[in-house]
Amino acid sequence: MPIQTEPLSVLDILRSIPDSVLTIDRDRRIVALNGPAEALTGTAEIAAGGRACGAILRSEICDTDRCPFDRAFIGGETVTNFNVLMGDAADEKTPICINTSPLKNGKGEVVGVVETIRVVSHINRLIEELREQRNKVQAVLDSIAEGVFTLDRDGRITSVNRTAERILGYPAGEVLGRPCQDVYPPEICGPGSSLHETLQGGRQVRNREVTVADRHGTAVPLSLSTGPFQDEAGTTLGAVCTIRDLREIERIAEERRSRAPFVGIVGKHPRIREVFDLVEMIKDSDSTVLLQGESGTGKGLFAQALHSLSPRRRHPFVKVSCAALPETLLESELFGHEKGAFTGAIKDRKGRFELADKGTIFLDEIGDLSPSVQVKLLRVLQEQEFERLGGTQTIKVDVRVIAATHRDLRQWMREGKFREDLFYRLNVIPVRLPPLRERKADIPLLVEFLLDRFAAKGKGKATSVSPRTMAILMDHQWPGNIRELENALEHAMVCSRGSVIEPEALPRSLLTGPAVLTPHAATSERPPGRSSAGPASERERILRALESSHWNRGLAAAHLGMDRTTLWRKMQRLGIAPPVH
Repeated sequence: MPIQTEPLSVLDILRSIPDSVLTIDRDRRIVALNGPAEALTGTAEIAAGGRACGAILRSEICDTDRCPFDRAFIGGETVTNFNVLMGDAADEKTPICINTSPLKNGKGEVVGVVETIRVVSHINRLIEELREQRNKVQAVLDSIAEGVFTLDRDGRITSVNRTAERILGYPAGEVLGRPCQDVYPPEICGPGSSLHETLQGGRQVRNREVTVADRHGTAVPLSLSTGPFQDEAGTTLGAVCTIRDLREIERIAEERRSRAPFVGIVGKHPRIREVFDLVEMIKDSDSTVLLQGESGTGKGLFAQALHSLSPRRRHPFVKVSCAALPETLLESELFGHEKGAFTGAIKDRKGRFELADKGTIFLDEIGDLSPSVQVKLLRVLQEQEFERLGGTQTIKVDVRVIAATHRDLRQWMREGKFREDLFYRLNVIPVRLPPLRERKADIPLLVEFLLDRFAAKGKGKATSVSPRTMAILMDHQWPGNIRELENALEHAMVCSRGSVIEPEALPRSLLTGPAVLTPHAATSERPPGRSSAGPASERERILRALESSHWNRGLAAAHLGMDRTTLWRKMQRLGIAPPVH
């Protein structure tokens, strides 16, 4: 038999709600309070009925123009007021959230309002804790020497530390909440930037070097590292960008270069010493320099050295790889563009020539320039002026040009791939860098220098190479020059198990020469049943090694795969003496 129940009235329903609820008539007088409202206000429903709502609620918005009654009663709106203070039952100021809605009868007529009230003290405490935590995080970020800023998934800036403000010249108050690409240079936030790669693909980018113009137009060399914020599912929610100002690093490097001008360039061979002498002669000149040499011979290092030793050293040194960018982007990269010059050009941008004003621009792989860009470059070299892409204003600059190429530009001129007039404009002071195979006497010096540098970076524990390993390095022809040697030694250092690099740790491509067939250049081991080479052949082999190394016993011993003292004993036994000059 079904249980008979009385129908619930509206007031019964309101009284069962856990939040505080007040119903107020058209005259702003209390009609009803539920239990939580009685406890909050300290007034029983029977005592509150018919009294003015402001006298019961006692909030800071009662009887003011902020009172939501009219908007709810006359306008029919639901009004929310968050974090309003009221006098509670203990006469304490309590923060509350008030939702005020129109109260309608059965005919749909507004006859009063209903207010739902929730105490938000705990929410305020949580907000305060979060604010305090955020302040602590910001204090940590502000103490970091690198600049740091963060973006949400839409590319809007959500935080900036003080170092980033100083480096880029934009206070946090001006950039927070704005799209990054509307504020910072395109090298930082534009298409193709490391941040764009991180937001689009969720990948990390480490130590990407760019040169940007800050808000005052000053060229700033930076190293950027970016990484994604991701949830447990791997969805990218935003990104963080760390900025390192390379100007301070370059300042320290400049001080070191003043004590040792060719830091990072090692060699005593006569061919490389000739280049050193030439650099010393032309360092104070503004004449255009053309560095020619195979890939990996150190053209970039010599360009940096020329700038660092010149009167322009306190001004920008701007690098451009002419082979790394397509023609459509290279012209904009060199000469800049005006807003609207092409799709994606959302703001004016200075080119590398403008950023290098009063300094030096290094045009690497100049032989890869397209004919159209060659024409514009020729004008800059002749007149030191140009127009931005899409612009009409002529811009004058004072820039020293250093160009580099691994190509035979004279052959390219004959084939019609390179303009003759541009070649002669570039070839004012030609400098040819010798390949490593033409200065093998420098290999032991380079090995020592590179191992020290790798050890300083924590890439391994090896501090030297064995005689057998040195013999392999001396025999190799090094088509990739110093860059190939550097890569081979880094590979060997990582793979080496001890402090001395043995041949087994070298890349496989180097382990094909005769020097690795025996531990001591085929003199200490031989196949069973076969006699060793006689004294005459050994004497001839030692003489060849000494002559090829200009009678430098250390280099000859390394080439032969033996210790220097062993070589000296063999020379005495075989009657080999240095020539008398």
